[in-house]
Amino acid sequence: MSEQAFMAIKDLHDKPFDQGTITKLEIFEAYTQAWLPTFVMSGFQNVCIIDFFAGTGYDKNGIEGSPIRILKMILDHVEIIVNKKTVIHLKLNEYKKSKFKELQTACNRFIESHPVLDSFLKIEYLNLDFFIAFDYCYTDIVNYPSLVFLDQNGVKFLTIDILSQLGKSSKTDFLFFVSASYFKRFGNTPEFRRSIDFDIEKLKANPYQFIHRNLIDILKNTLPKESELQLYPYSIKKRSGIFGLIFGASHLLAVNKFLEIVWKKNGLNGEANFDIEDDMGKAQLSIFEQPKMNKIQSFQIKLREKLLLKEIGNNKEALIYALSKGHIGKHAKDELVKMKNKKEIDFSGKSPKVNYESAIKNNQLITFNILEKKKK
Repeated sequence: MSEQAFMAIKDLHDKPFDQGTITKLEIFEAYTQAWLPTFVMSGFQNVCIIDFFAGTGYDKNGIEGSPIRILKMILDHVEIIVNKKTVIHLKLNEYKKSKFKELQTACNRFIESHPVLDSFLKIEYLNLDFFIAFDYCYTDIVNYPSLVFLDQNGVKFLTIDILSQLGKSSKTDFLFFVSASYFKRFGNTPEFRRSIDFDIEKLKANPYQFIHRNLIDILKNTLPKESELQLYPYSIKKRSGIFGLIFGASHLLAVNKFLEIVWKKNGLNGEANFDIEDDMGKAQLSIFEQPKMNKIQSFQIKLREKLLLKEIGNNKEALIYALSKGHIGKHAKDELVKMKNKKEIDFSGKSPKVNYESAIKNNQLITFNILEKKKK
């Protein structure tokens, strides 16, 4: 397999976006919508958004790509941005020259239609190889709160070095898209291993639908021990295979926002745009079969065990545990309320307040007391 064949990239803009592509764009858009006002309202004078694989701005049918969606999200928050006098640094990189010209035209037209953007938006168009563009933008990534979008097709740019650099700042969040099919097709080639080197056979040994979950586990074990970077997968099934989103951040608020978005996207598992755990099948067992737990139920049982063993003692610890397992605070809250109603635990008030605002931001700690069972 030649390096040219391995690195060949399918043009995502040579035909209309499919539903899988729209799904990943919707997740990115929703996260941008939640991310931007957080730092603007916190008083930062400069924030940065970088799209390293920006494309043309629109697909063949006029559906907005990531650059236009970013501009729309910025426009949605124009009032608070102007009031806070925040400068928005937007860097859009597109390596292909033909696409680069279309990108500039599309974004400039949008900005000309909304002249208010000129008062605070500093946009920069880059026509660079990714690694050169990354080095050029890295100062801003480190110095400003930054949202980084890497919508590559394949795995060429998924390297431990890149992940480690992105993880050095607690104010940098990123969304990285990769194609699982590349692992199956090119996993054993030298060209692949120059991009990301780990045991491909171990990755392939698990069911294909879990490939991005398994990839996350491997990446976590490869990161430097001192890294606080948290990684989460979201798998997207298309006709051509399974594609994956890797979300990364070092701050619990960012993790909390992302998980709330993906669980709202799919309340069944919060991890894919399909039934990755076959939870629907588990709910349709016959009366002669033992019930099987779905993803949320499995998490809640483990949470209950940790509570009864006194390994989790308050709402902050419960939330941190939930987020570490890819769950939202509500899943923990529901189990805690159930345990209180069964008189297994007790806590003050009606709600255990397993949410970021109460448990982390305002440090409103709610202690969980284990109740002794009365002897009959």
